Amino acid sequence: MTISLEPGSPSHRLYLSQLAIYLRHSRQILAAWDHYSDRHSDPETFQPHDEDAYGRRQQKRDADTLSAFGRVYYHADELVDVAERQLAQLSPSDRTRRYAWQVRELREATQRLYAVRNDWLTVRAALPASALPGTKAYEEPLAESYAEAWSYLDQWAIHGQALFAVNALAQRHSATSAPTQSTTASVHPAAATPFMGRR
Repeated sequence: MTISLEPGSPSHRLYLSQLAIYLRHSRQILAAWDHYSDRHSDPETFQPHDEDAYGRRQQKRDADTLSAFGRVYYHADELVDVAERQLAQLSPSDRTRRYAWQVRELREATQRLYAVRNDWLTVRAALPASALPGTKAYEEPLAESYAEAWSYLDQWAIHGQALFAVNALAQRHSATSAPTQSTTASVHPAAATPFMGRR
């Protein structure tokens, strides 16, 4: 995919807002799952009381999480690319190195998610004509695909907030560097002439 997303652009702000919605929804989904798991598992062995019911509820968690990630999915690589470019413009520090690690985790999770989707499309294309949505032959491999995707979706839930932190740092960096540029222009008026001439 060709990356053309510009930091701070309306599209970038939109994609970040969609990510914020996912982060909120994923927390709600995980909290509901933890509540269910605690109530329907043995507190000592952590084994489910009813494996079939537990499995169905886990599949719902996986499907709900993937559905919540829906809009983010199509721009996930662009969001990661912007964060990498923003980090490259910031001074190295313990904080930026931690964010860089989180962004790399998101890059890996995104690539894995795209691979899972491609694998599912391959599996779906090979299904017999009788394997329609709602049938066991269709739903079982779909559930397996959802289960495989869940850990990567969880990585986005864990590390996604780093993209907001990086964006905030980059904006502050731009804001603090802007006065320096304008001061330089006022001290050397001739240097500003080409810029004025282009307008």
